[in-house]
Amino acid sequence: MRTRALFAGLFLVCAAAQAQSVSVVDTSCIPRKTNGVLRASIIPDPSVGQSPRIYFRWKEQPAFYWAPMEVEPNGRYWAVLPRVEDRNHEVEYYVAVVDAAGKMLAQSEPRSVKVQSSCQANLGPKEKGVSESLIVGETTPNQYRKKVIGFQCPGLKIRVDHQGVRRPDEECGPCGLAWLPPTALATAGVIGVIVTDEDPEPSPSRP
Repeated sequence: MRTRALFAGLFLVCAAAQAQSVSVVDTSCIPRKTNGVLRASIIPDPSVGQSPRIYFRWKEQPAFYWAPMEVEPNGRYWAVLPRVEDRNHEVEYYVAVVDAAGKMLAQSEPRSVKVQSSCQANLGPKEKGVSESLIVGETTPNQYRKKVIGFQCPGLKIRVDHQGVRRPDEECGPCGLAWLPPTALATAGVIGVIVTDEDPEPSPSRP
């Protein structure tokens, strides 16, 4: 009986020692014209088979989306969000660690941050690279084959449905025009050729 109690106590101590602390790093704003970067601290680091994610949404919308987080030394993590639409003025988010099945093992408190045109985001080479190849995950069946609500398309390459199945992001359109406002799309449809006053260079003659 004492042996069982001892093993149970050791198990609880080990579990407590391995409990993850997940906290977000405060940010004052998200830029409107460029991608926003959000940061977090996870201690200890997720183990094999576990993944850090940032869950985000246009505040007061019904469902979250998620994006994978990049790792830096000393338990630091960061993620790049898609560009924000003009009508979106506030983003709600939290950070979580999930297992291979997508079950949450630990998560931070939810936060919200304002979107501001004056906000500055100086993306480094790594962050810029991620912004050009974004992965966005879905959390509900209603998000399937629909645009990310409140966010724009540039850089969005891969979508992951609520069952974990990956696919190319076809919702944004192969030519990148789907994210443009209707007036811009109309202009794009009318103006098909740009005429200049410069004479075109002659084609090189064939031998």
